[in-house]
Amino acid sequence: MNKAYLDNILDNSVHFSEHSCAWKIILPMLLVDKFVLDTSDAKLAKLGLQRSDSDVLASLFFNNNLLSPTQLYEAMLFSSGGMTKVLKRLEMKGLISRIPSADDRRSLLVKLEEKGEKLIRSVLLELAEYQSKLLGILDEEEKRVIEKAFKKLAYALLVDEA
Repeated sequence: MNKAYLDNILDNSVHFSEHSCAWKIILPMLLVDKFVLDTSDAKLAKLGLQRSDSDVLASLFFNNNLLSPTQLYEAMLFSSGGMTKVLKRLEMKGLISRIPSADDRRSLLVKLEEKGEKLIRSVLLELAEYQSKLLGILDEEEKRVIEKAFKKLAYALLVDEA
């Protein structure tokens, strides 16, 4: 999208009267989200990964490298309706393994293998470097305010099952 078109949309959001403030926040947020995800997907594709693959690996990485399929699904940022397919793909690449649960031998846990841990560490580092450059135009106070606001919005969307 050209900057002039974005300005036209934002400047003419008076058509939404009392909702124009929300529009002026959500639209740029959506554009940033789309740009970041598209760029991240392209970086992942170069490594032979899909977003669902990296989400499984990252979820395992940040949760002690071992989760049941149910826990894994709950820990994932993006939902994956084809979890079995994703797990099979990652297992074939040697990035994860399925091991019997100590609690219930009939169920299998998903374990992040060393190869998968090394890969997701490098992926996360590359994405973090890219995202840091993107956020480089903001000063520290702007970053702090945005972080706090988006965290508050994200928590409001999550269902607390505690």
